[in-house]
Amino acid sequence: MGKAALTVVESKPRFYYGYIIVALSFTAMFAALGIRGTFGTFVTPWEEYFSVSRVSVSIVSFFSLFIYGISLVVAGRLADKIGPRKVLTYSMVLISFCLLGSYFAESIWHIFILYGFIGSIGFGFASNITVSVAIVRWFKEKKGLMISIVVVGMAAGPMICTPLNVYLIEKIGWKWLFVLYGGVYALLLIPLFALFFRDHPKSDQLDEGNNTKIKEKPTKDAVFTIFRYPITWVIITTYFICGFTDVGLIYTHLVPLGEGMGYSRSLVGNAMLVYGISNIVGTIAVGYITDRFSNKKLLSILFIIRIIALLLLLNTDQPVLLFTFAILYGCTDIATIAPFTMVCSKIFGINRMGSAFGMVSFFHQIGAAFGSLIPGFLFSVSLNYISTLWLCIILLLASAILIQTINVKQKLD
Repeated sequence: MGKAALTVVESKPRFYYGYIIVALSFTAMFAALGIRGTFGTFVTPWEEYFSVSRVSVSIVSFFSLFIYGISLVVAGRLADKIGPRKVLTYSMVLISFCLLGSYFAESIWHIFILYGFIGSIGFGFASNITVSVAIVRWFKEKKGLMISIVVVGMAAGPMICTPLNVYLIEKIGWKWLFVLYGGVYALLLIPLFALFFRDHPKSDQLDEGNNTKIKEKPTKDAVFTIFRYPITWVIITTYFICGFTDVGLIYTHLVPLGEGMGYSRSLVGNAMLVYGISNIVGTIAVGYITDRFSNKKLLSILFIIRIIALLLLLNTDQPVLLFTFAILYGCTDIATIAPFTMVCSKIFGINRMGSAFGMVSFFHQIGAAFGSLIPGFLFSVSLNYISTLWLCIILLLASAILIQTINVKQKLD
């Protein structure tokens, strides 16, 4: 009598849709920062086209970052209420309207409204605040790594678009560049997020790597109570300085700063490309280290590296030193998001992290706004950026010391 053969069929694991959410979130970061993070490439063209001063363009940047900061708070609340999918879709609608509408701009105040107001709301809606709400819902154990991968898009956008902008502005002008980008946003990105983004997994979907059902907890409404605690203001102050010295200084003034040193726009554009590559490497490395090292010490180290890079920039008269600055400073830029996010999640709690971190990030953008405005005024007085660089060095030193006073074990009620 023959033995019955037993065939065992192993079912292949189902692909986890959360990785599609990560890819789309990365795309949102790339799309938003590809425009907002390359503001410096538009400074000189707008000065020439509209016959305005550096201060006038700096005011546009200041207002843009201020509105961007407010929209972060709104985006965090909306993401909790209506879901990240709608918020990201609305952001692409606003950005595409900003870009396409700018073709008809004939005065700097048109840019003030289109880019500074409408576009900046879109930039804020497509921020790490919005996508972090989705990432937290889709992932558990891999949450930190996924957030780091997503925010790499914030570095990749300026890295790719800065040299691309410089090249295309010379070839077709900034207006047709905006039309080109606007068409991509309107025809591709709007339907992409509207149709394929998901706010949270279905009840039967499991978190990849955790194998537990994901349950969504209600967000507390009394998020403004965080401002009653001194620790909140310590975080706000350090994040303000962070914004002043990265988004404000670098993305608004590094290109004209390099031009003022006698470097060509193409050379500065290549330096920004290196800056972006270093930003990506630094973000991934710090994201990996964040779960294994003190977040406070890590932030202080990043601020000290910025100080060293700025000291190099103060004494640079050779392209090699400009690229060295780009490598050092670049590796600290968006890399600060992961440790700051972890600090906030430990202190404010996961349930209200989106809303609380959104409000904290508002002050980061206020810092960025002043970091774009004040250097413009200082430049108008001295016709160089030396005083600005020394101001940033002093602020970063204070921030590196101040961050060490935070007690991450103190969880707010």
